[in-house]
Amino acid sequence: MNLPDYETLLAIGVTLVMAGVILRGFAAQTRRDIARRKEHRIDARKSAEAYLSGELDRPPGWFERNLGLLANVILVAGVVITAVAFAR
Repeated sequence: MNLPDYETLLAIGVTLVMAGVILRGFAAQTRRDIARRKEHRIDARKSAEAYLSGELDRPPGWFERNLGLLANVILVAGVVITAVAFAR
């Protein structure tokens, strides 16, 4: 099996590392959003004027719950590909 050349592997690895770092930021924001929605559900004093209550009542989806894991997998894959490029 022929692997791509050094520059291609390095470019793919660095791109995946940067995508992983960016996704980790999104994952942190998603964790804060999930916690905010949980607090909203727990709060017994829901206001009738709350314009966000419809959005805050929805449960988190699969992507929101697993975004941190996906970000870490992409980051580690980028690091591995970059290490393979340097080893070549």
